[in-house]
Amino acid sequence: MRLRKLLCTVSLLLMSTTVFADSPRQYFGIFLSDAQLDPDKGNNVDYGNLNIKLGYDLSSYFGVELHAGTNVSTDNEEAGDVAYGAGFLRLDLPYKFVNLYGLLGYSAFDADSMKDSVSDAAYGVGIELYGNDTTAFSIEYMQYGIDDIYKTLGVGIVHHFNWPKLQTKHR
Repeated sequence: MRLRKLLCTVSLLLMSTTVFADSPRQYFGIFLSDAQLDPDKGNNVDYGNLNIKLGYDLSSYFGVELHAGTNVSTDNEEAGDVAYGAGFLRLDLPYKFVNLYGLLGYSAFDADSMKDSVSDAAYGVGIELYGNDTTAFSIEYMQYGIDDIYKTLGVGIVHHFNWPKLQTKHR
């Protein structure tokens, strides 16, 4: 229930129509990751992971971000699938065309090889290398669950954009 409230709150922040001057505030990213599931400390399964993120920059240094992901391959077909979602607060340290960032939040994930789904704290770090003002190549390490339950190391593309302003006709 707490995860649902967190995701709803973050979603509302992302859908905000507040217009900021100059720089785009919304962004999305697509990442391919090498992931490892360790539900019982010793029962490791390696996955290829696809992660999609949506974010909103509250300022040059703070933002919020949502992640959703699933596996696209595994080294053990009997292990089954993994799916997860997470909401994060983000701290950015921008310098010229490089941005270092840290994420802290809450995640929920489910794996066919686990008895129950797990909701736990999550965190991560990454670096974005910008080729232009709006698009970056990114490397990111994420850990969904404090006890090393599901961790990913991935590469991806992040693109910042401005949502169109609402146009109203005056008669």
